[in-house]
Amino acid sequence: MSKKFSLLACLASFAVALIGCSNEKVAGTVTDTGNTVAVSGVVLRVDGSPASEAMVRMARMAVYDSVLHIPEQIEVVTDSNGVYAFDSALSDTFQLAVIDTSAIEVFYLPRTTLKAKAYDSIQLAKAAVVSSVLYFEEVEDSAVSVGGHFMTCLSGTPFCNDVFAADSFSMLVPEGEWSMEIFPGDSMMVARMQSLGFADSLIYRTLDLGKIKSGDSVNSGPIVWSTTSEADSLIKESEKEAKNVARLSGTVLCKNGNPCADVEVMTIKDIYGFNFTEGDSMQFVAQTTTDSLGRWWLPLPDSLPGDSFRIEFRKLQDDLVTQEGVSRYLTVKEIKNLKDTLKVGEVKLTRPATLVSGVSLVIDREDTTQSSNCMVNSVVVGIKGTSHFVRDVTCNMLMLSDLPMGEQQVVLYSGDPKVMSTLRKSDIALHYYVTLTPVTLPEGAVQQQQWMTYTPPSQNIFK
Repeated sequence: MSKKFSLLACLASFAVALIGCSNEKVAGTVTDTGNTVAVSGVVLRVDGSPASEAMVRMARMAVYDSVLHIPEQIEVVTDSNGVYAFDSALSDTFQLAVIDTSAIEVFYLPRTTLKAKAYDSIQLAKAAVVSSVLYFEEVEDSAVSVGGHFMTCLSGTPFCNDVFAADSFSMLVPEGEWSMEIFPGDSMMVARMQSLGFADSLIYRTLDLGKIKSGDSVNSGPIVWSTTSEADSLIKESEKEAKNVARLSGTVLCKNGNPCADVEVMTIKDIYGFNFTEGDSMQFVAQTTTDSLGRWWLPLPDSLPGDSFRIEFRKLQDDLVTQEGVSRYLTVKEIKNLKDTLKVGEVKLTRPATLVSGVSLVIDREDTTQSSNCMVNSVVVGIKGTSHFVRDVTCNMLMLSDLPMGEQQVVLYSGDPKVMSTLRKSDIALHYYVTLTPVTLPEGAVQQQQWMTYTPPSQNIFK
């Protein structure tokens, strides 16, 4: 394999490849505009069901006299019936790849033509999963700074992934004998490195994966990208540092039991929502998302208001929550002096539930200083260990949506931040001013809860 190719070819090939990967189209839209569909078909999973939301990539045939084996490509996504459609073909002869991250299944057609119609009906096969971790060394005083964004590609195919330095990654690949190429994700930077005389062997790292069978799980060990040849020492130093990094990790499964990709993840540090002091409701703030195998990693919480916390997950489609879930409760004791990764375990998502309830005001008749006016007595209602808390006045109906199903606890306390601040700073036990009510939330349905009662804190509570 020759390691020489022109600067112009490098720029053109990289630019087209990266633009092609980001130019995602939704299957079926081409027919709505009246355009002619050039290539179309249906994708079925191993069990015969339609492969919905699978990625279909069309690519030119690879040019093997170049070190860069990323062919120009475009991609679409299958619809709910597994149907895909390209409104144009890159050439009369092309290759086709399908990646279904939900089912962990793939398809690869190395060569076909418009006349052959081999793409009309595609049957997926179980993918092999190649996992590794990428280490990166930024050389001081170097003429270039490549950053931490890299690409990993099966040579000559549309199977390419974005990878970030110091992160674990995985790729779904078809059965076959493969080599993987790792290189900086910035095409302009690659061209600049070549113009400065960097050897191709320092720009492109090639990993021989050998012969891989369908369904295999291959851990290729650490990969090092460096403009120096000191790869072994870099691996040892990086692995040593990684062992001293405390963090949380786990796996998320979709409702169908398969690994769930692109799930938003949030650490719920304040399980009672006490720091919810402004506004009418709390917000879910995603800290990371799951990878193609449903895996996630998060740093340990920097501080906790209580002795436990939880992880919440949600999967979106068109900005709507379609699946929701929560982890078990994790304790301060589990993360104290932790120097490695704490595995939270698997969480299976389900369709979100909704809770509708109301809070009626019950006045302590022995305390004449309290008001019987519903409008001047606010409350906070939420689901313990989640991001779902709302504030409203008493005597109003409340609705909490996008909740995790199953056995949960409804939290109720005063909506006055000053009152809560005073109570929390005192020695008064939590159960005197926070009410916990068990509730069973139905999957994908509404739970109509009976009215809850709220009595404003009395001065007698401090006696």
